[in-house]
Amino acid sequence: FFSWWEFFIWYWSEIYYIGIIIMNDQQVKQQIQQMVSFIRQEAEEKANEIRVKAEEDFNIRKLTNVEAAREKIRAEYEKKSKRIEVNQRIARSTELNASRLKLLRERDHLLREVYNDADKRIAALPAAEPTKYKDLLHELILQGLLVLSDPEVLIRCRPEDLSTVQKILPKVKSDYESKTGLKVNVSTDQKAFLSDVRCTGGVSLLSHGGKIQLDNTFESRLETSYQQNLPKIRKMLFADIEEAL
Repeated sequence: FFSWWEFFIWYWSEIYYIGIIIMNDQQVKQQIQQMVSFIRQEAEEKANEIRVKAEEDFNIRKLTNVEAAREKIRAEYEKKSKRIEVNQRIARSTELNASRLKLLRERDHLLREVYNDADKRIAALPAAEPTKYKDLLHELILQGLLVLSDPEVLIRCRPEDLSTVQKILPKVKSDYESKTGLKVNVSTDQKAFLSDVRCTGGVSLLSHGGKIQLDNTFESRLETSYQQNLPKIRKMLFADIEEAL
C-alpha cells in the first residue's frame, strides 16, 4: 500500500511519462533541432576560439621570426660595415705608410745630396785654398793632442801633406804646451799614410804604440758633424715634412 505522498508522486510521474509518449512528432523534431542548433553553436564558438587562438599563435610566431630575421640582417649588416670600415682603415694606413716611406726616401736622398755636396767642397779645400787648409791642419792636430793628452803622439797624414804637417808641428806643440802646461813629443809617420784609404784631407793621431787612434780626417769629421747636426738639418730643410711624419 502506498502512502498519500508516494501515490501523488507515482501519479504525476505516470502522467508525465504518458505526456512524453503522446508528444507529437513535430515537437520531437523541434526539440531535436534546438539541441542540434545548440550543439552547432557551441561547436562554432569553440572552433572560433580555436581559430582565434591559432591566429594569435601564428601572428606571435610570425612576429618572432620576422624580428629574428631582422636581427640577423642587422647583425650581418653591422658585421659587413665593420669589415668595410676595417678594410678602409687598412687601405688608408697602407696608403699613408707608402706616402710616408716615399717622403722619407726623398728626404734621405736630398740629405745625401747635401752630404755629398759638403764632401766635394771640403775635398776641394786643400788645392783651392792651401793657406786655409794649413790653418785647418794646425787646428785638427792641436785638437787631437788635447783629446789624447798623451806625451808621445804619432801623426799620420796624406803623402802630399807631409811637408806641411812637419812645418806646423813646432807651432802646434808650442800651443799645446801653452794650453796644458804639459810636454809632448809629436812626430810624423814616415811609413804609413792616409792614402791607403779614401782621404781628401786631415790627419790621424796615434798614441800608446798605435793602440789608440783618433781620426781627424775630413771624412771622419764630416760624418761626425753630419750625424750630430742631422736633426737641425732636417728641421731647417724639411720643417713641414717633419711635422707631417
